[in-house]
Amino acid sequence: MIIHAKRHGFKFASIALAGWMALFGTADVLARDPLRVVRVLDGDTVRISDGRTVRLLGVDTPERGELRAKDAREWLVNESLGREVSLVECAENDRYGRTLALLESSGKILNLDLLEAGLGVPMLIPPCANPVARRVLRASAEALKKRRGIYESKKYDPVPHLRAEEILGDRGVVFGKVASIHRGKKALHLNFGEDWKTDFTAVLFARGQSRYRALGIDPEDFVGRNVFVLGKVENYYGPQIVVDGPDQILPLAEDLQ
Repeated sequence: MIIHAKRHGFKFASIALAGWMALFGTADVLARDPLRVVRVLDGDTVRISDGRTVRLLGVDTPERGELRAKDAREWLVNESLGREVSLVECAENDRYGRTLALLESSGKILNLDLLEAGLGVPMLIPPCANPVARRVLRASAEALKKRRGIYESKKYDPVPHLRAEEILGDRGVVFGKVASIHRGKKALHLNFGEDWKTDFTAVLFARGQSRYRALGIDPEDFVGRNVFVLGKVENYYGPQIVVDGPDQILPLAEDLQ
């Protein structure tokens, strides 16, 4: 039996998605044939037995020919091809007409597992990504922490915030606990030390703040939590990274509610 529901912009087709149904609610119950993955097109796209093409929600894997693209596709083949699956679908398709969905197989949400394997990065586009945005960021933080997949590269070596000045001018990853937040006229500052004039800061201007708001995330929730901050380290009253989107701040799992 397949469960369908619509709520918060989502419709559901699921056999065993009790957790997600508890989160979003359920509606009509209809009998349908089980869905199966009949083809894996790439690391984040599959074709299912009802003829639809499904784009995995919240994750972006390397394109064909790029590093780890083959690994991502092989991972998805091993986890989904020929298997019975369930979908948690967004009510909106993407611009190519593909179904945007969470893909479940054997009780696992493959979107999140793919991120935890380090074979993709967050791609958070509202409103479809809103209900899962925090879990997506948590999954990627776990992959970076354990240096899996794409995060094995030296460019993802985390630098403690007290040593952020060592990578000034370069793109990198700064690690530390957010000590405080300051909301200025033009920007929001996540401070990692006691002296904002010298310590590392993550800075969100209007565009960055609006992208957080669009996903229903308040950056103030990061205060007191350990995070990875990704981006170019610049010098302005100490080292800083300008954060344009939520995928640049990855909260560690143990700190994310």
